This record gives sequence, structure tokens and C-alpha cells, in this order.
Amino acid sequence: KLAIIEADSMLEDLMTDLGFRGENLGAKLKSANQETFRPLSAAWEAHTVRNKIAHEGLGFDIGANEAKRIIALYEQIFREFGYI
Repeated sequence: KLAIIEADSMLEDLMTDLGFRGENLGAKLKSANQETFRPLSAAWEAHTVRNKIAHEGLGFDIGANEAKRIIALYEQIFREFGYI
């Protein structure tokens, strides 16, 4: 869960570096579209899971395979932009 939260923070930093504006990652994602940020659907999917972790806390159960899949989404985005 912590890795997903940290990756989401990195995604927000990436979007800021790319020039997207907003007070949080959700706002930055809303200001993007498929033309300006190609992996938008993957970013939304990963960010949605992060929000569930943040808002449901210990009540949100995520299996190891699902957590790895979500981290892979972040990794795909970061690699596409040379962020990692």
C-alpha cells in the first residue's frame, strides 16, 4: 500500500514537471486528455486505487498480485516519460 501511495506522489510530480496544473493529482488528471497525456487511463486506474487506500485505510484489502499490477501501471507511465 505504501508503494502505491509513494508512486502516486511521484506521478503528481511528473505531471507537474510536464506542465499540468491543479491543486492535487486528481485535478491535474482532469486537466489532461489522451492527446496531452497518453497514459491517462492507466494513471486514473492507479490513482483510483491510491484513493481507496488513502480513504479506506486498513479497511481496504488489496492482494499482492493486484498491488503489483498497480505498481506496474505507475512504472509503465514513468518509463514512457523517462522518469525512471
